Amino acid sequence: MSMSILFNKRTVLVNFNGGTDHRLLPALINALRYNRLTMINLIQSIDRVDLFASEAIIYSIDGNKARVPIF
Repeated sequence: MSMSILFNKRTVLVNFNGGTDHRLLPALINALRYNRLTMINLIQSIDRVDLFASEAIIYSIDGNKARVPIF
């Protein structure tokens, strides 16, 4: 299942994996906003996100990716 969210005035596709659902979206948005070490280079170019129960893999338009813990 997937869903599009609006983050930083851009539409981002979120793919739900491993039994996750929309209830983890607030935790994902919080992680995207406040995880500065990982997101400093990806924040303007997020293309899509693979969301798992305890982490998210963020893909950027230029091909970079990063893992961010979800709490």
